[in-house]
Amino acid sequence: MGEAISSKLSTKPATTSRRWLDIIGRIVVAVIMVLAVLGLIVNVAVLVGVWTAYGPARSAVTDVSTTLTQALQVADKGLTRVNGSVQNARQSLTQVNDEATQLGDRAQTSSPLITTLSKRVDNELAPRIENARTTAVSIHDAVVKVNSALVALNRFPDVTVPSLSNELGSVSDRAQEAQVAAQDLRVTLANIKAGLVTKAESAVKQVTSRIDVPLARIQALVNTYQAKATQAQERVSSTTNTILMLLLVTAVSLTLLLIIFSAGLVLLIYVCWLYVRYGHFPSLRVVSTK
Repeated sequence: MGEAISSKLSTKPATTSRRWLDIIGRIVVAVIMVLAVLGLIVNVAVLVGVWTAYGPARSAVTDVSTTLTQALQVADKGLTRVNGSVQNARQSLTQVNDEATQLGDRAQTSSPLITTLSKRVDNELAPRIENARTTAVSIHDAVVKVNSALVALNRFPDVTVPSLSNELGSVSDRAQEAQVAAQDLRVTLANIKAGLVTKAESAVKQVTSRIDVPLARIQALVNTYQAKATQAQERVSSTTNTILMLLLVTAVSLTLLLIIFSAGLVLLIYVCWLYVRYGHFPSLRVVSTK
């Protein structure tokens, strides 16, 4: 009888110890379950955030690409138009020089060639130079817009699209120089007619050479940069497609990763709940039906 009482007394501490260990274990697992729930909430929020950010990011890239493409098209078409205007202006300039040669250095103030020269300058040369200047201004504005948009596009990782040279934007400056010289040619012809200039041919050709230099420079710039403007359009299109593909791949990859992680968290929450409820984890043993 004494041995039985002693055995009962010795089992009480062991039972109490196991009970406390079970309680502590359930508390720890419950804390893990709560953290898993919080992790699942955060995971879902991140997943929603990925696709919430994807739309604006895609729109931003598309908007920048559209701005670049439109500006490059303006520059490309503008270069073609300004080249045509400059060619026509240089043809008129050649005719002015030919007529100045006929006029000679000792021209009479009443010579009809002076009137012919003035009409050619007013009706042909000056309007063509003005057309070139107007188009050149649009090219300058397009270059500024392209380079500004490229700053935003080049912020993406591993994206480097070279900006257009500022020299291309200087086409408008060269056209302005030609226009100023054309105005000086008008003044020179008026002075010849008024008898204020003695050497008419030399005076006219001196001014026409000032007109021809910037016009030739414009043509050289067109020949240099028109192909580059076309290449820039192709580069922008290719880069935009690459960025959009990277955005999509990144969004899909993150989605798959977050879904897998969420499934793991759900499984962890389920296992923890079973432990908190029953005091043990579910058995993974396969029960034989034989």
